[in-house]
Amino acid sequence: MNKLMITVVLMMASLGAHAASTFSSFDKNDDGFISKSEAAVSTELSSDFDKLDSNGDGKLSKQEFRL
Repeated sequence: MNKLMITVVLMMASLGAHAASTFSSFDKNDDGFISKSEAAVSTELSSDFDKLDSNGDGKLSKQEFRL
């Protein structure tokens, strides 16, 4: 049981680190947001951009990106 819990925690931490790494790869100007022009390098991200931009400010925060 303990090994399973440790495995799950490690997997979740790894996924969080991967999401942060991916976010950084899109955030080319390091302002903490992904703009539409930065998202344009990915067809998938571009097509989902407006859905992910939950507050409608025209940029994706790390929280919006993870949704």
